[in-house]
Amino acid sequence: MAPASVKAVVSKTPFRLTFAGGGTDLPGYYESHGPGACVAGAMDKGIYVMVVQNFNEEEIRVSYRVTEDAKRSIDEIEHASIRESMRLVGIRSGVQVITATQMPSRGTGIGSSSSCTVGALNALHTWKGDRVGPRQLAREAVKVEREILREAGGIQDQYIAAYGGLDLITVDRDGSVSVQSLNIDHDALEDLNRHLLLFFTGIERRSAEIHSDQMSQMESHLDEYNRMKQLAVGTARALEKLDYEEVGRLMDENWALKKRLSQGISTPFIDQAHAAAQANGALGGKLLGAGGGGFLFFLVPPDRHADVKRALEPLGLSHKAVRLEIEGSQIVHEE
Repeated sequence: MAPASVKAVVSKTPFRLTFAGGGTDLPGYYESHGPGACVAGAMDKGIYVMVVQNFNEEEIRVSYRVTEDAKRSIDEIEHASIRESMRLVGIRSGVQVITATQMPSRGTGIGSSSSCTVGALNALHTWKGDRVGPRQLAREAVKVEREILREAGGIQDQYIAAYGGLDLITVDRDGSVSVQSLNIDHDALEDLNRHLLLFFTGIERRSAEIHSDQMSQMESHLDEYNRMKQLAVGTARALEKLDYEEVGRLMDENWALKKRLSQGISTPFIDQAHAAAQANGALGGKLLGAGGGGFLFFLVPPDRHADVKRALEPLGLSHKAVRLEIEGSQIVHEE
């Protein structure tokens, strides 16, 4: 039960943009060949999670794409990450948990499932009366998704969702994680934001299947993973210098390497869209997430944005405005 004074809590948790190094945060890589390293940032778009006291204190109601109503046992909840987040926090009844996203988020490569877990944990802890920091939120989200539910995937999504900002994330062989905020001031961040373009392919896919395939072939692609780790470090330094030509080049090299890791990562359509963007001014770009669909992310000089948009619209790709967000998961309402 929550304290009598707490009736409702709302958290907002950002989605993730990865510039380089994604895949080296998979345990199959960092546990044997670590450290892994990736550069990622938090979007200004994300997921809201509301926890509200339920009228019937013996029941649970969970609402996302569907509504799970009048559940009398936590074991009946079908939404796995919300169920296990409730169990971990120690809330077993008397709540409604409601989610709402600002972007297409099912299998679209922006870390939405981990953002949901981090946001749910933040809201549930707060509803219970606990105040927790980003490291605890990230660690608990990794525990829920990777250890309890045994879902395939890495750790960058949980840490970016919890910490926010633009970070170099490294993970050692023992699983310890370092989050280094890049040295970029407000004006530089605003300039970087003017170079970002995001396009939705309209394709959704299950990232766990692609991650599982990647991990099964990892030992035969160690050269690619080792190089992507180097690219992450180089990308971090280039971003701090606002060397956009270099950042774009490194993003392209990272994408070329990533496509070798599994057949499901790219498609002829995605390759066509990437080439069209480059031909019309993009300095570099890549598909976000595990691959197969979701969002294409490009670095483009502001004076070429219109050219890239015109090139991709006939392919059916829709532009989504996006900026980097300093804040990680936060409580935006409490009463």
